[in-house]
Amino acid sequence: MTKHTLLIALILILGMAVIFLVQFSTPCLYDADGYLHIRMAEFLRDFGLRYNFHWARFSTFNGNFSDKDFLYHVALIPFTFFKDIFLGAKVAAFMSAAALFLGFYLILRKYADRKIIPFMLLGFLFSANFLETINSPRPLTLVILLNLWIIHLLIQRKYLWIFFAGIAYSLMHVTSPLAICYAVIIECVRRVDRKEFSLKNIFVVFSGVFAGFLIHPNFPNNFLVFYLNSILVPIYTMKTGVLELGAEFFPLNTRDYLLGYPVVIMAIIIMIRIAVSKVIKPRFETKAFLALGMVFLVLSFISQRYLSHGYLIMLVALACYISDSSFVNDNLKKAQVIFMTVLFLLLGLNSYSGIKYNALVSKVINGHYEAVGRWMEKNIPEKELIFHANWSDSQYFIGLNPKNDYFVTLDPVYMYNKNPELYKIYRDVSFGKTMDPYAVLKDTFKVKYGYTGKNYFNGLVEQIRKDARFTILAEDQFGVIFKLI
Repeated sequence: MTKHTLLIALILILGMAVIFLVQFSTPCLYDADGYLHIRMAEFLRDFGLRYNFHWARFSTFNGNFSDKDFLYHVALIPFTFFKDIFLGAKVAAFMSAAALFLGFYLILRKYADRKIIPFMLLGFLFSANFLETINSPRPLTLVILLNLWIIHLLIQRKYLWIFFAGIAYSLMHVTSPLAICYAVIIECVRRVDRKEFSLKNIFVVFSGVFAGFLIHPNFPNNFLVFYLNSILVPIYTMKTGVLELGAEFFPLNTRDYLLGYPVVIMAIIIMIRIAVSKVIKPRFETKAFLALGMVFLVLSFISQRYLSHGYLIMLVALACYISDSSFVNDNLKKAQVIFMTVLFLLLGLNSYSGIKYNALVSKVINGHYEAVGRWMEKNIPEKELIFHANWSDSQYFIGLNPKNDYFVTLDPVYMYNKNPELYKIYRDVSFGKTMDPYAVLKDTFKVKYGYTGKNYFNGLVEQIRKDARFTILAEDQFGVIFKLI
């Protein structure tokens, strides 16, 4: 075994250990969606391919359900047999993140100089934000892995594999049209670099994605869900006041960007330095990754979800660019070696600090929701409709207490599209803007039980406290569970 092989093996082991540490440094799941995803995998196991999603009572899902993450839920089914399905979700998330780390290494082996690979693998570990994202039981981790594979296939023009990868992407996530965008960008680069343009590449990936839409078990509802989630939501991000959107749809501030993804900033600085000091001739593959990485970099200043989606593409672009220069063959001076060592230690400490903080937040916030969900499961009668002031609370509650129904889940667009007027009433009562919330909840929504957090919805909490027709059944520092008398 050579020194290089040993170094790679040690970094791969370190990476797996870090991913394991991130996953099991909190007893809870990261994010809210994981609670819903593992339960939806159980629904798929128990109810089959087509069922009515009544758990989101006022949502498009109730009557026109489509499992937009169908293939991911299929992959989760084996983990629903754990005695504790949420432990199963954590194991599944760890395995997905580990697979992504290994897949990233294989892509680097294909396109980067072997001397660069150890640094890029460490770059994978130097973002606490990215590590939290890929350790959440969400389809995004496998989607990122599939994206890397599809880009590789498009570059190499492996048509049959491209077609099947397009189908898989379409069945796994609503962002599957991105694969078509990749093909167009890569072929434009190929045209400039080699005076070639493979229209077949674009046609094959389009055919695969479209075939996935057609064979989806919830066809044709999946077209409606795609329209709502992938077309209307981006439009609403540009229109303030229409819908409440998740934090992932908004950009990070400068401080969080620098601390959360320091390697991205370093990559820009390194590539600029190489570009102004050396004359290099990038390969076609390098130009393809650079073009895709630049697109995601620009989009990351608009929405942070593009940052996590394109992080590894940017790292591969950096690895390819450095590999095409003489940078890796230059003799490093002792001062430069010391500087790099200190820098990597600082990045490691920053990442470790971020991991600890994210794990603590998950333990406190998700621990609260786990307690609320289990209280509901134990104390609220079956088949009751439960009010939740925050539209995203239902991700927790459907997962933790599936015996009851809620208002909407995964995205408010599904309720807004079905009944905009009812959605406005829902948000007004949630924010304490109605004169008589009791009458609205009882007569309009016909609920007997509800939950509201104290962070954004303290106005409603105060109305509940002052109204004798409400009874607070349970309360902690984060929220209250109440009943209408």
